[in-house]
Amino acid sequence: MPRSIPTRPFLILLACAPLAGMSGGTCNVDPTNPGCQTIGNASVRLTLSDDLGIIAPQATIVMQINNGNPLAVKCENGCEDFPIVFNAIGRIDITVFAPGYEVATRSVNVISDDGCNPVTQTLIIVLEEDLTVAALGGAWRAETVFGRIDIRFDTDGSAIGAILYDRSIAGDGNFYVSYNGNPIRGANGQSIAQQNVAEPTRTGDVFDFNGQALGVPVGFSSAQMSADFSILSGLQPGAEAQGIVVTYQRLGDIPLALQDP
Repeated sequence: MPRSIPTRPFLILLACAPLAGMSGGTCNVDPTNPGCQTIGNASVRLTLSDDLGIIAPQATIVMQINNGNPLAVKCENGCEDFPIVFNAIGRIDITVFAPGYEVATRSVNVISDDGCNPVTQTLIIVLEEDLTVAALGGAWRAETVFGRIDIRFDTDGSAIGAILYDRSIAGDGNFYVSYNGNPIRGANGQSIAQQNVAEPTRTGDVFDFNGQALGVPVGFSSAQMSADFSILSGLQPGAEAQGIVVTYQRLGDIPLALQDP
């Protein structure tokens, strides 16, 4: 299961980010040296692309600075020359999770010329396309004739759970489904249905998943993913002969109810 990444320390490191382009701006943010006036320099500027030079549209970057706690940041509007951390000096271990690509890791050593401000390191990572079912990792949403449906897949592509919206007059009106015994948070005071399903499959660039739950068709058949890994479009499971198309949009974040308890 994906681990929860603490993010609060990262807010300290980003405190001077708005000053990065300002001449002469200072900001005292170094927690190890309170007397150090820093300009707000980016420690690392990161570019993520494929082997054709196409920039990854989004990614989650997890860092450890000098073997400290993991810190996470997201680039969501194109990961090109993206500042991932400010005012950090030393060894920075970087792990990149980009939808549709294999996980990538790099390490950089950031030095300081004045003992206070980092010398910005420019890092380019060429990502390898993920040719396995793990490309499904994350959460997806579809608007279907049966209403809105969210599905979550783990980072290895295994089915975790689903939300069927506005299906009941009880509780908040939604049904929550756990696939294959995987725990999900659900909603307070509401039951979570248990469903055993076959895991999604991939043949070439075609994905299939039949996650029917509580009598509602969930999933996709003969689906293909868009070039930016944000859209998954195919046929509605059980309605292939009728040619009913279903389209899922990748969500930027996993809905709270589908997160780990």
